[in-house]
Amino acid sequence: MFAIIKKLKKSKAIGWLVVLFKKPAPATPDDSDWQLFARVVWQFFWLFTVLLFFEDLLDFAIEIVHSIFEILHLLIELLEGFVEEILEHLLHTDHHQSETIIVNAALLIGLYGFYRFVRAIPRIVRRLKRNYDVAWLKYKRRKSAYWRTLLPGQKIKLTAAYLAGLSLLLFWLTL
Repeated sequence: MFAIIKKLKKSKAIGWLVVLFKKPAPATPDDSDWQLFARVVWQFFWLFTVLLFFEDLLDFAIEIVHSIFEILHLLIELLEGFVEEILEHLLHTDHHQSETIIVNAALLIGLYGFYRFVRAIPRIVRRLKRNYDVAWLKYKRRKSAYWRTLLPGQKIKLTAAYLAGLSLLLFWLTL
């Protein structure tokens, strides 16, 4: 509890976001029925929210990526202008010659980067696969251990809550 208060004090401007998106405490078999139900309701609330605003969230993500590319493009143009001015003054070249030098240098750097990326792909894929497998096994073990520690009554209530949420979701999607 005090950790949450410390986090809120550190980030006053986004304090409500910290509370809204904080990771919930891990489920324990000592949780009451209300806590189990609240956890399931919270999960379905976020699922409904994402499904309801999927197009808006997708548009927002695309706009963020577009803005990042625009800023990156402006920075590249700024860098190109500086390099072009330096080349024109140091090497006494005209605009066309400076552009040719910059394009050739950019192509060489790009091709070298692409070569390094292609050589690194197998290593990256192996690392991603290994990390995915480890995360999946950790998740599966945690959920399995949690399920084994639940009482039979809690298992029935938890299953009923998930089935009710899934039924509401399917009902809403078929309207």
